[in-house]
Amino acid sequence: MTEPASKKGRHGTVGPRAEKIVWARAAGRCQICNDSLIGHLVSGNRAANKGYIAHIIGASEHGPRGNADQSKTLAKDLDNVMLLCDGCHRVIDRDERDTYPEPVLRRMKAAHEGWISRSVGLRPASQSHILRFTNQIAANETAIPVDMCIAAMQAIGRTPASFDPIDLKLGITGQQDDGDLFWAVEPDDLVRFFQERIKGCINSGQYRHISVFGFAPMPLLMKLGQLLPDIHDVEIFTRHREPKPSWIWREGASEMGSRLTEGTPDGKMVALKLSITDRISDDRVMSAMPDVPLSIWEITCLSPRHDALRTREDMSQFREVVRSAFNRMKEVHGEDAEVFVFPAAPAACCIEFGRCWQPKTHRPMEIFDQVQDRGFVRRLRVE
Repeated sequence: MTEPASKKGRHGTVGPRAEKIVWARAAGRCQICNDSLIGHLVSGNRAANKGYIAHIIGASEHGPRGNADQSKTLAKDLDNVMLLCDGCHRVIDRDERDTYPEPVLRRMKAAHEGWISRSVGLRPASQSHILRFTNQIAANETAIPVDMCIAAMQAIGRTPASFDPIDLKLGITGQQDDGDLFWAVEPDDLVRFFQERIKGCINSGQYRHISVFGFAPMPLLMKLGQLLPDIHDVEIFTRHREPKPSWIWREGASEMGSRLTEGTPDGKMVALKLSITDRISDDRVMSAMPDVPLSIWEITCLSPRHDALRTREDMSQFREVVRSAFNRMKEVHGEDAEVFVFPAAPAACCIEFGRCWQPKTHRPMEIFDQVQDRGFVRRLRVE
């Protein structure tokens, strides 16, 4: 059974000391729906107590989930009670009693208390600012829900420094990313918005850690990566499609198997293919740059596909291969080589690729993008 804190069941309820512990473990929130139990908006009473101490094994053997052997023994056991709002209290004890047997409620209590403990136990250094970069891809508008960002951050021990994300949302009304006007304006807008909204906060130390969530055309993602300082503490997340949409990194070791294939050592014109989500044939590259003697290099993985990037270790290995590729191309072709990039890669890999490029160390790059019925088209320059 459940009782308001001022009442007792047949065998009593937990004492004042245990009740304080229950409230503390739940952080003053319902352990089923997570609503705050302090304050009432309509009445304006900021100190209103809306919490109910709810027994898992009823305090009476005749009550919900009551047990002749355990009800009296567990009536005052703080591990046998939950903190609930009025609505959830009614659901588990009356409206849907059969849906909430003892094991289900114990799992919900443990999950909620575990989440509270992890969240409030993190040090301030764990805080990170959410940066969302979204842009129209073809005819599709993109959106990244804040709750998905927070869930992904918490999975690696990060908490949001603010519930107001830093949003870089670009897009010319009526223009799609396969049009030349889009590319004549968007890269410059990205640079301007970044300098206005982010650069000063990074340089001043206001943003000590940034969690990046990006979904936009690949060249723009690479441009964003170039703008994010490589020396700054940044975590880049990737969107997973299966088993359901999520930005939470999968657990486990790397299975992507990033690797570099070097091209011929001749010449000063270098094409670099990023074949992570799909294979890119040499013919597609040469069709974009006919009559140009190219040395074609490739960064690929064991099995190129949309879900190839799954773990943080995958990202770490990809980053090392990209850095190795930049250094090797300079060693083989010289510091005056021209580099042309042809990407088929997850958004997170594109951002990380841009971050690996160093203006004082590496040559400028021309970034291409795949356009339906046109093949690869040169879109922007990183310099």
